[in-house]
Amino acid sequence: MASQAPVRYCGRCGAPLPPNATFCGRCGTPVLMQAAAARPFYGYPQPPRATYPAAGQYKLAPALIAGGLVLILIVVAVLVGGFALSQFVGGNHSTCTVNCSPKFVTPLPEQATYTSSAYKFQVNYFSQWTVRTQDASGITLGTKMGLVQVTGSSGGNPDQVLQSTVSNLPTSQWQDVTLVASVKGAHIGNQDGVGQVYSANLVGASQTAAKVRFAVIVASQKGVTVAIFALGPADPKNFPYGMPEGQAFDYLCTEVAWA
Repeated sequence: MASQAPVRYCGRCGAPLPPNATFCGRCGTPVLMQAAAARPFYGYPQPPRATYPAAGQYKLAPALIAGGLVLILIVVAVLVGGFALSQFVGGNHSTCTVNCSPKFVTPLPEQATYTSSAYKFQVNYFSQWTVRTQDASGITLGTKMGLVQVTGSSGGNPDQVLQSTVSNLPTSQWQDVTLVASVKGAHIGNQDGVGQVYSANLVGASQTAAKVRFAVIVASQKGVTVAIFALGPADPKNFPYGMPEGQAFDYLCTEVAWA
């Protein structure tokens, strides 16, 4: 015996539906819509919406990248230029040894001071140097390797004072005196002057001659002339002008204050 098909009812009004009915005879609701409505509904969370930059940001990003690259190039150029300048100044620039500006010379530590009561000039010197002689006109200092003499006088022409200082050296002690070089930009304190470096053989008490270098710097201001005589052993291979203490002599010249 064949089984009867189950009776279906309208999902809207509850009226029985004939077999193979496509819509409710009472309310007219299609049977297919009722079946779809009867199916279980599964909800899934919607995926997050993708965010896209605004239209202006596409134009701004390349500009920022280009600006960053330009900044990096500028920094690299400055560093390379500074390195090249340091190499030029340190490697190719000749070292100043006599009467240079103080900014190129290391200041002397632990200074002592001498003041001339006759000519009112003042000079600072390395405190470890020894005072050999001093009077109202000047002072003679024993350095680590040689000596420095600072002397004042009235009037006088710097060129004449320089030449007389060299010519008055006793020939029995100072032999083979030879001009090595003239000092460009020679000055004493804030006053421009003249200067020359010489080589010589200095005969000592044991009659043994030693090769030496000495510099004479002279300047005048307001009727007062100051002459600086600096002496040391000769070492032309390792030091400009052949004077190992040249840097200390340089600074001494800058440390003279006129009356």
